[in-house]
Amino acid sequence: MPPRRELITKPTSMEMICQFNKLKPPKFEGEADLMVYEEWPRRMENLFEVMECPERFNVHLATYQFEREAEFWWGAVKPRVGEPILA
Repeated sequence: MPPRRELITKPTSMEMICQFNKLKPPKFEGEADLMVYEEWPRRMENLFEVMECPERFNVHLATYQFEREAEFWWGAVKPRVGEPILA
């Protein structure tokens, strides 16, 4: 008898957002406080690891947590569809 193959489905964006929100991720407002600035990415990486989050969702989920100044900044710098990314 051949080995049994299980279908592995790729998670949808909505499934990842729901799973992510259940872990109560921290918001980021763009604080100038160095401790907050350094702690937030570490906490996010830990959440992504616990979730076994596919890398393609990391930026979307992280920026979903931006508020205030961080959200304004992201709106100004995120790559636009069809525009070249300047290095």
